[in-house]
Amino acid sequence: MRNHYNILGFVLLTLAAAMGVVGSDAGAVAQSSGTPATQKTGGEAVGASVFHPAGWSVSREPYTYDGTYGYTLWRSDTDRAHDHGGKPAMRVALAPDLEPAGIEGRVRELAADYADVPAEREKVAVGREHEGVAVGPIPGSTPSTEVYVPVNGRVYVINAYAEKPGGEGLGEQDLELLSGVRFEPPSRSVGSLDVAPANAPESLYPSAGGTQRETTKAPKGEETAEPALFSTTTRAGGETPIQGGCWRADPRFYVQTIHGYKANSSNADGIPTGWSTIGVPNFWGQYSHGNLGYGRCNEPNWANDQYAVDYPLNTGDAVFSPFSCGTVTFAGRNRTHADYGILVSIKACNGKYVSLQGHLSALRRGLSRGDRVSRDTIVGFAGKTGGGNIPVGRPHVHQAFYRYPSYTSDGAPYGGAGLQVNRLRYVGTAARRTGFAVRTHAYGYDQVRPRYDVFCREGVRCGEGYKVSN
Repeated sequence: MRNHYNILGFVLLTLAAAMGVVGSDAGAVAQSSGTPATQKTGGEAVGASVFHPAGWSVSREPYTYDGTYGYTLWRSDTDRAHDHGGKPAMRVALAPDLEPAGIEGRVRELAADYADVPAEREKVAVGREHEGVAVGPIPGSTPSTEVYVPVNGRVYVINAYAEKPGGEGLGEQDLELLSGVRFEPPSRSVGSLDVAPANAPESLYPSAGGTQRETTKAPKGEETAEPALFSTTTRAGGETPIQGGCWRADPRFYVQTIHGYKANSSNADGIPTGWSTIGVPNFWGQYSHGNLGYGRCNEPNWANDQYAVDYPLNTGDAVFSPFSCGTVTFAGRNRTHADYGILVSIKACNGKYVSLQGHLSALRRGLSRGDRVSRDTIVGFAGKTGGGNIPVGRPHVHQAFYRYPSYTSDGAPYGGAGLQVNRLRYVGTAARRTGFAVRTHAYGYDQVRPRYDVFCREGVRCGEGYKVSN
């Protein structure tokens, strides 16, 4: 087995995912030529190690997720110019509160939650002498197969993530990784680490002493009148199917910019106050997340982000609901959509369209699933949260829209169809001149040549690099 891993360039990383960061000073041991280096994190609260390909990275978790605590292995990134880093390969976690006798009930619960996928179960070998129960695929931003392993009275939860659509389930590399897992008794408890649950108030909401730059999208007295709402019919001007299985939203349906009149107020960000920039600095191409393979249109088990857009904002800038009427389906962090960090999902009142806003630094205090929102609702604050130590670039909001998605058991969207919104309303206060009344405007987005020195205006076709008003 050792020779096999040497050929593949595997390294042994003894991971307890507790106190410490993997790196050249994190317990790397120099060995003779031809023998892979051994690295070890500081602390041993998980009690597991795993062989993995050289060049992968590991992120320990600053929170507990659903009563589990562990680490995630990330596939090596490409050398292409973007900020979102690599893709998750496997998460290994200890479930301190789950007894081996409770595994069967948990597996049945998961299979029932995703019966329409369908999620199926199987037995699988883990390590040298252990057997786990695998159930999957579990849909999300990156679908996974979840494996429950009883080890000497402890229970481990291992998620093997699909690398691309069509790769759901346990493939050859997943089985090889599972065979390379080694268990040992943890030398300290998870409770001793003093890590909070991922969705505890102190993990999601701004601190009491934090500042909030604005409370409304426009200055007091300059708000626009509530616009008329339009249905998304397929009559003239309605929504239309487009290439790849995505849909273009009804241009009459109300969708607005998500930042306010004080956004990007820092003098160092290169963006005028009250404006943001379409798709920069993440270089996704024209109004799309699809150019680097992260975008999809209609994969049933994935988040279909073909037409998602990144908007750079300063950390702490208010983020508004893009819909004039909607209901929160998810607010917080979860394991199925971990690479979005703190996210908010909103289902529009038309029953078809759903928004996902990711990488937030915090939620608006008190926001929770089931809350009704309007175009004046602040849902959270911009940031750069995401999956462990994989970079997401400068602070920005990942804004995606979906048509008729499905939902995980906790309300996060997946599947359905990616939605292109190519007419976006804005208040216009950033472009307002003294003495001019504020009106509701709309930008027209299209596949236009990038311009990094121009501003969107009413009636102008905009694309990557254009600055957009609040």
